[in-house]
Parts: sequence; structure tokens; C-alpha cells
Amino acid sequence: MDAIDIIRRRLKEDRVPDVPDEITEKKKRPREVAFMDVNLCFPCGKCPEFCPVQCIEHLAAGAVSGRGVQPVQDRFQECIGCYICVEVCALLTDYDAVRMYDVNLVEQVLGVTIDDRKPAEYVPAEPYEEYFSEGGGYRHMGNGSRIREKMNAEEWAVIKRAKG
Repeated sequence: MDAIDIIRRRLKEDRVPDVPDEITEKKKRPREVAFMDVNLCFPCGKCPEFCPVQCIEHLAAGAVSGRGVQPVQDRFQECIGCYICVEVCALLTDYDAVRMYDVNLVEQVLGVTIDDRKPAEYVPAEPYEEYFSEGGGYRHMGNGSRIREKMNAEEWAVIKRAKG
């Protein structure tokens, strides 16, 4: 069993929405969507690698001033709320830069509607630094790792090996 298998199994036990086995699109409106804290993200590439719907991307050049390599952010309208990016960031990188936010809160804060399908046209990721990063208005309302405290010694050994 590898690290991502442990994360998926633990998330399933926690009754997190089903993670598709194949890359696919969302089929229902999630309860929560992910946002990366662009001030904590050191763009290691782990969360885009493991995102089952491939909705995480590097921000456009200059999106976050003072950064050469831009951090990542998800296209929240495509997010399925699976928590994999949260757990990968918290467990495999120790950056803990990803949080999940209630869809109703996101809709209210950003003045958008999140539904059961991704937008018809591509909408690039944005930093949302003033809302979902440290010092932003809503960072404290996001949910981090759901499984960190439940991991056993054997699972931690696998995670440690995966970190390198």
C-alpha cells in the first residue's frame, strides 16, 4: 500500500465524497471546495499530481507579487470536495497550505454560484489571497486535515517513506 492509497482509504472511512478512480468531471455539487493559501504554498506539484479531476494549476505569472515560481490554486468551480489535496499537502509536504471551505460561504464571499457541473468555459485559477490565505478574512473558517490524528504508526511509516 502506498501513501495515496492510505489517504484514500482514510478519507473513505471519514465519509468524504467518493473519489473517482479515473480522471473525470464533477457530477454533483460538493459541500466544500478547496483553496490553497498562496502565502504558504511552496509549489511542489504534489496536489496537482493527485487531484482526481485535474483542477489545480499554477497561477499565472505575476499573480502573486514577489514570487518567481507562482503557487498553485484550484479552479474551485471544478472541485469535487474530495479532500485529497488537503491531505497530500498536510501529510506528504508538511506545508498544510490547503483548506476546504463550505460552498455556501464561498458563494457568498465571491458572489458566485457553484453547481453540479464545471463551467462550460475554462476559468483560470486566481490567488484569492485576501480571502483564503493567512491574514485573509476567511482562512480561519477552512477545514484542514481530517485524517492526520487518526493515522497509525504503520501508516506514518509509509507516509515518511513517500516524503523521501
